[in-house]
Amino acid sequence: MILQKKNTTKVIHRLDYDENHDDVLLVALKSNMPDYKMAYLINETIDLRLQKPLRKDIVSENTPVIEVDKFHYFKYKDIDNHLVWWLIENKYIQSMDGSNKDKTLFGNETDMFDATEYLVPEWKSIDFFLLVENTDVFFDEEELLSKLESINKISTQFIVDRTTLSTKSQQNLIF
Repeated sequence: MILQKKNTTKVIHRLDYDENHDDVLLVALKSNMPDYKMAYLINETIDLRLQKPLRKDIVSENTPVIEVDKFHYFKYKDIDNHLVWWLIENKYIQSMDGSNKDKTLFGNETDMFDATEYLVPEWKSIDFFLLVENTDVFFDEEELLSKLESINKISTQFIVDRTTLSTKSQQNLIF
């Protein structure tokens, strides 16, 4: 807050707002773990409670049902710190006959090939994204990266500059 004197009798209070600060942090994670194990290890390491949301909690008027259901994800609302955490898989594999190979124990052996879709096609080599909403200037990104680095099964983790993503990828990250 900056105090400015306009007249000698009045003091005007102005709030400075940093327009360059983005309130969403996107961390890319590379690992060959299944989504439930990744969520468990992140919960243990960062002291979160990521869990699969109920369908009624995730579908809103603005979110297409098809896009929401494709990618596995976990969510945690941190009420104390006013943060919303999302762990989202980047890859979706669908058999050409319409069945989802990820949801079955064994794929159909008669399938000729599988179609792979990516939440963020620019980062096909990334397996998961950790999205943190409502971050502020006091959120310690380096501490988060350090804690994620301590998980042995994560081979790579880094912060993604969302401005470098395509418009479609940015829209895909809006839940």
